[in-house]
Amino acid sequence: MSKNLLFISMFGELEHYNPKEFSNICSTGLEKDWILAWHGPAAREMDFEMMSVDICRGDELPNHEIVDSVILGGTLHVIDEDRTWLVCLRNWLTAYRSTSRPLFAICGGHQLLATQFGEGQLVPRPAGTLAGTHEVQLTEQGRAHPLFSGLGATPKFHFANYLHIEPSAAQRDGVLAVQSDSSALVIDHGDNWFSSQFHPESRMETWTCTYARTHPDYLASYAAEHDGAQLIANFIALSARELS
Repeated sequence: MSKNLLFISMFGELEHYNPKEFSNICSTGLEKDWILAWHGPAAREMDFEMMSVDICRGDELPNHEIVDSVILGGTLHVIDEDRTWLVCLRNWLTAYRSTSRPLFAICGGHQLLATQFGEGQLVPRPAGTLAGTHEVQLTEQGRAHPLFSGLGATPKFHFANYLHIEPSAAQRDGVLAVQSDSSALVIDHGDNWFSSQFHPESRMETWTCTYARTHPDYLASYAAEHDGAQLIANFIALSARELS
């Protein structure tokens, strides 16, 4: 029997994210739909059925007890804003955490896990916004971790963040990837929870639509190819092993 993989989109409310501006990615312009198109085939290869919700647009989260694995997307909001959907998400994640089932959180999701399910600090990047495709350096633990199976010591990923995490002492033990000015780009939080500051789920089209109107100068910094799809596939494979 197939297991299910839930993608939770929290990309943004209309003030930050108008799906009409993303209609060249998919007909609806909704992140929850283009992620299914991009990563659903990899999920099916590993006997997962992928489903998705957009909590910024009123979609309800399913009962946590019937969810086998989760990818939590990034957001154009700040994760400590007073938003009803953020409160609901935190409550849902608290319940899901008790199952010890796998979860991978991205960018704002990474920041949420590190600060609200741990003692990391959310702070501005000293150099400002990092937008583009950049190498990360794997720690010794990261080089041996199944999330980075098949990748070299310095894989490349798409970034889009002006805040980042200063890890707590406990979180430092789980850091899998760093840069010279960011000391916690990927964290293994234990009990099958992982998170990254960068965007492995994304493609070049994501950033073309996100920044074409507001920051066209960022676009030249993005490469057409990065290692994100492999990392997502590795997480799905890890989930399959943990649930077998």
